[in-house]
Amino acid sequence: MKIIRRYIYRELIAPFFFGVAAFTGIFIGTNLIFDLTDLYTRWGVDPLTLVQLFFLSLPEIIVLTFPMATLLGTIMAFNRLSSDSEITAMRSGGISIHSIVVPALVIGLLTSVVTIGINEYIVPQANYRHEQIVWKFKHGEKKPDTQYNLYLTPLDESNRRPDYILYTHQFEADEGTMDYVVIQEFEEGKPISLIEAESGRWFDNEWHFYNGVVYYMEAGQRLPALKFNEYRSVENIEQPSQMGKLGKRVEDMNIRELSEYISLKEKQGKIVYSEKVKWHQRFSIPLASFIFALLAAPLGIRPQRSGGSAGGLGLSIIVIFIYYTLMTVGDALGSQGTIAPWLGAWLQNIVILIAGLALLYKVSEAN
Repeated sequence: MKIIRRYIYRELIAPFFFGVAAFTGIFIGTNLIFDLTDLYTRWGVDPLTLVQLFFLSLPEIIVLTFPMATLLGTIMAFNRLSSDSEITAMRSGGISIHSIVVPALVIGLLTSVVTIGINEYIVPQANYRHEQIVWKFKHGEKKPDTQYNLYLTPLDESNRRPDYILYTHQFEADEGTMDYVVIQEFEEGKPISLIEAESGRWFDNEWHFYNGVVYYMEAGQRLPALKFNEYRSVENIEQPSQMGKLGKRVEDMNIRELSEYISLKEKQGKIVYSEKVKWHQRFSIPLASFIFALLAAPLGIRPQRSGGSAGGLGLSIIVIFIYYTLMTVGDALGSQGTIAPWLGAWLQNIVILIAGLALLYKVSEAN
């Protein structure tokens, strides 16, 4: 049995890498190459930088191509084994369909784990670096980390009313500074004071504000109460590293950063359906490799009218089209809150999983 499984593993490897090359080439030829050409012709990006941008774009493409390659490779491998009657010989030797399919599932699962790792540790950094390089060529300077006109409105968890409202004209996450700050403080949902300051700075694990006035609120009036050179806010205002996430693209965040970003926006009472869908997709898209392997194995075992690479590629494209159509629909419904965000992210996987299990059962019964 171990010899048979090793043999199936070897049969799966070659078409898998063929699939990686084929689908990566499709992405490069239909999208990436045009983007790089536009950067060269419109912005004068030099060839060496274009090469760097090319390789920085590959991790995100690989995350998408690995599941596709698993689908194509599994269909091609099992289609060849079936066409040459090797599946029939294995079944005659007492080997069940489930045992024959196990190597494909193992490779699919390993590919999913590797893809999650790439998506977590490589893709965000590569996307961020790519964005910085393109920004510098388009604007002639490094992309600033400054956020302008930043608002924070966290809610009190006990009554879901504003805890405080903070506005700053300019926020520097790296330096931990604010320029022109207004803080409206609340108690039981009612305004009690207003702070206006020329600047703010984070040190000793708290915010310090400078050159301003504190107004206390009485019956809707704003009365000058205290001028200050330095004032420490009693509010538990987020630290700069947390606030800085509000200005970061979701594509540039890893899973932990995205979780913190969602938590920060939820504290402000913001709707985060779309962000939650993106968080779940960090797992659902890579795990498509395992789901595709489960579907592709029985598809490959079933007799096909068109064999070889062309037949496998055509069948793979049909399955991929269905998968990404379902993913687009799920993403739209989940991002709008029509269905739960987790369901919006996992809808396509659930449908393909059910189809794969049903087809595997049918093939097992037929053999």
